[in-house]
Amino acid sequence: MEAKQRKIIDLFSEANTQFTIPVYQRDYNWEEKQCKILLDDIVTLAKNKDIISHFVGSIVYIHEGVYALGVKELNIIDGQQRMTTLTLLFLAICHSFKKINSMAMFNRTYNRYIIDEYIERDIKFKLIPPEDNLILLENIINENSSKMEEFRDRNMVKNYRFFFESLKDLSEDELKEIIVGIEKLIYVDIALEKGKDDPQKIFESLNSTGLDLSQSDLIRNYILMDLERNEQNKIYKEIWVPIENSCKVSDGSKLNSYVSDFIRDYLTLKNNKIPNKSKVFEVFKEFYLKDSCILKEIKEYSECYALILKPTEEKDKDVRKKLKYLKALDQTVLNPFLMGILKDYRDEIVSKEELIKIVDLLESYIWRRYITGEPSNALNKIFMSLYSKIDRNDYYNSFADIIIKQNFPLDEELKYQLKVKPVYKDRNKINYVFERLENYYHNELIDFENEKITIEHIFPQNPGKGWHENFSDEEFEQMNSLKDTISNLTLTGSNSNLGNKSFLDKRDNEQHGYKNSKLYLNKWLGQQEKWNILKLDERFENIFEDILNIWHRPFLEATIAGKDLIFFAKGPRSSGSGKLKNNNFLVLKGSTVSKEQTAGIGVRNIKIIEKLLDLNILKEDDNKYIFEKDYLFSSPSAAARLILGRSANGWTEWKTFDGKLLDEFRVKEN
Repeated sequence: MEAKQRKIIDLFSEANTQFTIPVYQRDYNWEEKQCKILLDDIVTLAKNKDIISHFVGSIVYIHEGVYALGVKELNIIDGQQRMTTLTLLFLAICHSFKKINSMAMFNRTYNRYIIDEYIERDIKFKLIPPEDNLILLENIINENSSKMEEFRDRNMVKNYRFFFESLKDLSEDELKEIIVGIEKLIYVDIALEKGKDDPQKIFESLNSTGLDLSQSDLIRNYILMDLERNEQNKIYKEIWVPIENSCKVSDGSKLNSYVSDFIRDYLTLKNNKIPNKSKVFEVFKEFYLKDSCILKEIKEYSECYALILKPTEEKDKDVRKKLKYLKALDQTVLNPFLMGILKDYRDEIVSKEELIKIVDLLESYIWRRYITGEPSNALNKIFMSLYSKIDRNDYYNSFADIIIKQNFPLDEELKYQLKVKPVYKDRNKINYVFERLENYYHNELIDFENEKITIEHIFPQNPGKGWHENFSDEEFEQMNSLKDTISNLTLTGSNSNLGNKSFLDKRDNEQHGYKNSKLYLNKWLGQQEKWNILKLDERFENIFEDILNIWHRPFLEATIAGKDLIFFAKGPRSSGSGKLKNNNFLVLKGSTVSKEQTAGIGVRNIKIIEKLLDLNILKEDDNKYIFEKDYLFSSPSAAARLILGRSANGWTEWKTFDGKLLDEFRVKEN
């Protein structure tokens, strides 16, 4: 190993030399803030003649030795961030010279620091980054604006644009001054000779001194560094690049990588233990030493992980929708388990139907715990080993049997907490809740990507004088305390048009009012004459009926005797009979439904009745409907509500011939 101090501009201007960034290096991740610091330092150096140098760190590379022939190729071990950034700065300087038609300075800078036209290779660039970034660099060199716009979220493009915008209006002399500033940058040149020095040890020691390498950077380096060049490139292109692409998420302006998180979750899935975030590399090394043939498997799991991070990439629309809903709950602790079941789905170990049921139940479990305030840190212990406990021959039921015993909030707990919880404070989750509620009864789903659809307070956030006049002081305070609860919220495409208006004005507004709204959640509101505590309670009961259907809670199977019994429910103008079937309730042929439905339940039941008529399951007969076939409901309560035409708790409404409640046949949980 040889170390010496040099000017960085001398390194860039070396003839017959290329700087290759190996595929095991981390991606280019400098951001504008680092570029601004560098440019400010260079400007200061250019203007202050008393400052003769400025240290920018070390650059470590491997070379073939003094007897190597042909192009001198330096494989960069450390310093690629600075070298890539300076290349982008030189390009911005070149293009700024070109903009003011200073072609002599353009050619001089371009041919000295960007390319070496005498290199006997197809690619004559001084800096040779890995393939994807090489393509980006070529487009920047050629000023291909359409391609740069296509990759505007990549740091190379963003940083080049920052430099160019900072320099494009400078004169030729001012641009020359910037080069003078660069000439004052010095670094420590550390040259390693191939076959004599150990780059892996140096790479890890550099990281231990505080340079910001991620756990995935260390893992990539560990897998690739000691391989021969051809094998290195093969593994990089066929395995590592697909893993990185699976774990990248763009928000339009920034590209975020979750490779370290993925490897951590993969190790959790395999070891049933969550590695410390700072120890993922160490745990991976132990795991990899036991089985170095797992790279293909890791790649396959990364493809499943991509669906967790980016549900829109799932091809099946039903599965895609379920993954989107689950992602909205923002519980990354589920990822090891989710990755496992998605891999089983791809491998056809679990069916699509079972997968959807599992994801549905996960969604219910997580959302109910959020509403009831269950601590989220307890989920780590549950989900780190849950996948290993699943019976592959009885996938869903074995999962349900486990999850129901892990503090899965009861309907009563959910109702008590939800009624008073200020859900509006968590905007992302309340948007998710109302999307689920609104679309539950819609054949044509409402597009919630539409920015016009927003959450509306019925009793306003800042109520005016008119609202005060409708209540006593005590009633007003009570309404105000509940304004952010689910009962007082609805959807609108016209929030700014409703604002703080009175309830009747909101209801009757010709264009934007509840009465004329096409949204399901506003139908009932359009029929009300006033808005007060009693109406809040009534609306909560209506919404809660839907909530129990959407975020359902399974019950443990009834006893063998209970499963064989027939249960009955009877109303003034209707009656039904049925059987308990696993987590559902089977209403038997001959059961009747009254045409008279209570106001709170009617809208919902009419939708169900219309559906069952279309399916020829119900037949209309004078003042009632008759079941022509058996029909399976999602729960005893859902069946009872339709039969009786009112709110109903199926566990107490359905009874045996001798009067025993269905609830008596439910197995109690441990």
